[in-house]
Amino acid sequence: MIETTVRPLASAQCHPSGRQPQWLALCLAALLASAWAPIAGAVITIGEPLPPVSIDDGGRILLDEDDYTTEPWSWSGAGNGRVQVLQYVPGTRKGGAVYDPLTERMQQELDIRRYDVTAMVNLDASSGFTKPFVRSAVVDEQRVFTRATMVLDEDGVGLAVWKLSEQAVFVVMDPDGSVVDVILGAPTEDDIERILGVLHELMPTD
Repeated sequence: MIETTVRPLASAQCHPSGRQPQWLALCLAALLASAWAPIAGAVITIGEPLPPVSIDDGGRILLDEDDYTTEPWSWSGAGNGRVQVLQYVPGTRKGGAVYDPLTERMQQELDIRRYDVTAMVNLDASSGFTKPFVRSAVVDEQRVFTRATMVLDEDGVGLAVWKLSEQAVFVVMDPDGSVVDVILGAPTEDDIERILGVLHELMPTD
């Protein structure tokens, strides 16, 4: 039996918490240092929309009782009036867990009802033997994380269109659709603190 773990998200149940002022300095420092700057090895630029991408082979997962289907899905690059978080991860045994340390903190400190999550899994990174297991694991995740939009990218289109130098990327966008912060590859502790600071500033508690 092959153990397959693809977990783009940590939890569907998130709760609001108090803000921590020290995050403001981290957030502002990150924005000032990288405002309107391109991300190395990618066509993603802070202060601009995430470039559009269309997934025809695979696409968004639609659940139907014990079965599922997919439909073509596209990212227009436009904002929808809400903070948006997008994860793009490789469809490998451990690839989907790369952002778990960050998403687990988000689960504790943010209210999932206040932002949108899109999780894309690059199945082109899977071997032919493991791909069915990975695909099934992602569908199981969709049954748990019903608020998220989960997308199967069978051909690695996102990796090519966004010219990613890493197999995984985590993007935060403001309500207008502009990229506010990005992590390429596995996050460091500083990355996690910075992203949380950005999200707290974008979604201040009352």
